[in-house]
Amino acid sequence: MPLIQVIAPEGTLNKQDQDKLVKGVSNAVLTAERAPLDDAGAQALTWAYYIEQAEGTLYVGGENIDNPPLRIAITTPEGALTTITRKSLVEEIGSLVDDIIGPFEGRLNHWVMLTELDEGSWAGSGQVFPLVGIQAAMNIKAA
Repeated sequence: MPLIQVIAPEGTLNKQDQDKLVKGVSNAVLTAERAPLDDAGAQALTWAYYIEQAEGTLYVGGENIDNPPLRIAITTPEGALTTITRKSLVEEIGSLVDDIIGPFEGRLNHWVMLTELDEGSWAGSGQVFPLVGIQAAMNIKAA
C-alpha cells in the first residue's frame, strides 16, 4: 500500500514519459513489497501523484538552476520493505529515471526519499490498517 509522490519541474516530462515513470516506480515499489504485479488489489492500493513544480521554483545549493532534479517520495507501512528490497528499489528507480531523463553531468538527476509510517499509522475511511491487513489485501505472502 505505497503512496508515491513524484515532484518534477514543470514541463520536464511529456505525458507519455510521466506515465512511464509513474508506472515504473509503482511496479518497482510493489515488487519491493513482494506484491504480485498482476493482482488487482495490489494495483488498486498503489496511489501515485505526479506533481509539477512551477518553473523557476527549484534550487540547488541556493541557486535557481536549469534542469533541476526530480524528487520521488515513497511512503510505505513500517515493515513493508527490507534493507535488501530498499536497495533494489532505489537501484531500479535510478535506472528508470536515467532511461527517461538521462543522467545529469556532475550532479544527481533525482532524489528518492523512503519513509515508513509506524505500525498503526496507516489509515483511511475511518479505520486503521495494520501491515498484516494491508499485505492480505495485496496478496502478499509472508516471507
